[in-house]
Amino acid sequence: MSLTLDGTASAAIASTARGVAWLIELQFTSGTLRYTTAPVDISALTYTWIGGKAVDVGNLSESEDTSAESLVFGFVVDASVLSLALGNVESYRGKPAGLWLQLFDDKFQPAGAPIKRWAGYMNKVNVKRESNPDGPSTGRIELECTRAGMARSRNVEGLRLSHAQQLAKFAGDNGLQYVQTLVEQPTLWLSKKFQEI
Repeated sequence: MSLTLDGTASAAIASTARGVAWLIELQFTSGTLRYTTAPVDISALTYTWIGGKAVDVGNLSESEDTSAESLVFGFVVDASVLSLALGNVESYRGKPAGLWLQLFDDKFQPAGAPIKRWAGYMNKVNVKRESNPDGPSTGRIELECTRAGMARSRNVEGLRLSHAQQLAKFAGDNGLQYVQTLVEQPTLWLSKKFQEI
């Protein structure tokens, strides 16, 4: 996904005081939950994104490779989030998840529209605990998500190459030049039986 900023977001990037937060959308069977890594609730895309529950987002990388890359969302151990993590697996596994980037100005007001940066599906949940001999234990909930389309391509990795990937590996090789056109605009083939009629 290319990073395209509107005028307000571009101005926020160019200023000396700016901030960012991730907006995380999780579509459970019981309903869609929206969290942000900001410490307060944020209104964006006509929704309210709950602040203070999402701790971080794992390393996000973008490429044309078809590797089964996963992304981990970290949450605080909170009763509402924990009940989802310990609930029925069918309520979240394989369900859509999305990630948007929201820029902020120097007054911590949203600067421009959020930019969608990632789409995938929820996979598994881990609850990590760390013991502390000097005080209470700490922990976090980690939700692992897989990029959209990766479950299907894992079995045929390397077979779904694009023209750009072929050129990057073999400069001047146009063997995959028309693949995208063939997929997007398939040619109608008439059967022999149809032609005889």
